[in-house]
Amino acid sequence: MPDWREKGRVFYGWWLVAALFFILFNTAGSGFYVFPVFIESFRHEFGWTMTQISCGAALWAIVMGFSNPIIGMLIARFGALKTMFVSAVLTSLTLLGLAGLQNLWMLYAIMAASGFMSAGTTLVPAQTLITNWFNRYRGRAMSLAMLGIGFGGWFLPILNEYLIRQWGWRFTWFFAFIVLWVFVIPLIAVFVRTRPSDLGLLPDGEKTGGTNNRKNAPASGLPVKRAVASLGFYLLFFIFVLRIMGQSAVNFHFVPFAIQEALFTPQQAVFFFGLAVGFSIAGRLLFGWLADRYKPELLNTLAAVLLACGPAAVWFFIIRLGLRNVNLLWLYSVPYGFGIGANAIVIPILVSRCFGELHFSKMMGLVMSGFAVGIIIGIPVAGKIFDTTGSYDLAFAGCTMAFAISAVLAVLIRSDRYAIEFMMEEET
Repeated sequence: MPDWREKGRVFYGWWLVAALFFILFNTAGSGFYVFPVFIESFRHEFGWTMTQISCGAALWAIVMGFSNPIIGMLIARFGALKTMFVSAVLTSLTLLGLAGLQNLWMLYAIMAASGFMSAGTTLVPAQTLITNWFNRYRGRAMSLAMLGIGFGGWFLPILNEYLIRQWGWRFTWFFAFIVLWVFVIPLIAVFVRTRPSDLGLLPDGEKTGGTNNRKNAPASGLPVKRAVASLGFYLLFFIFVLRIMGQSAVNFHFVPFAIQEALFTPQQAVFFFGLAVGFSIAGRLLFGWLADRYKPELLNTLAAVLLACGPAAVWFFIIRLGLRNVNLLWLYSVPYGFGIGANAIVIPILVSRCFGELHFSKMMGLVMSGFAVGIIIGIPVAGKIFDTTGSYDLAFAGCTMAFAISAVLAVLIRSDRYAIEFMMEEET
């Protein structure tokens, strides 16, 4: 193996970032965005209702959310390489299962298994690796890796829709199986290493014997019991729950709202939803750069404000004022998209700043268990509001309020309070 400590060589962490970009492009981009493309195929072939199919997607999201703490513990116990490799191999079996789908109970069983495996190949492992490998450049590294999700979310639905039209939905799932074995699993095997010390390196490519003892020190952090008992943990957990509530409701219901209530065309609705995904890519880049320069608490608050602006614009201009100018949807797509990207970057960085790197995978997994809670509340409540009132008025107002409350909670976080604790323990 090359000696990555040699002068002039690119720091291995950046090769890892590039690998994570392509891994997340496939695993997270597919897991988070592709399933809706198959809904019409399932309805046509099996006669399943939208509710029956939606329950499968909800089951995936719930299992994934509650699996994140388990994945965090597995990474701490076995390392990121083994956890991601095994999860990817088992994910390939779920893709074969979907290609051979025959009845509804099979869909539910496969989606539940897929939810667990997706947790093992997406956010918690990737965020843990970036946290371990980078300190000074953590924001930039996190943003570049997470760009894979945005690009995957934009490109893979288009690709899968084309493959379904040309060769059918069963072939399309089998194609995803082939891609995983030819593309993703080799990337994991070749590039993923849990810590820089696995290759005799230090975070950011620092040299041993430098003047900055803090950067050259082993990973440090609060004990898990101390961290979960802190106010900071509960603030971060409820912030995450509130944002997933709002994002899941807005993402799931925006297109139906734009078509059924706002009376825009399906093409216009899908365009502005895709535009928000596109701006989330820009948001990841921008906030990755900002995270290396400004306090993550400030950026966390700004992320919530941007998220709130999206549904607030829809609620005020289109629902309350009754305006039907499609150009007003720019006021939704731009800030909301930037908010999605910002949130994806600042939350893991804030967790690492609050509690340290030593138990990051466990702490991030515990925070991200709020994913399941937010999904359970956000999507069905917004749907129930529409079914009861015939309008998304209260739903979009509620999403705006959830984001606003998360902004207030973000102001209360003080990461330095906990960092001082584990830095003092390290010195002693």
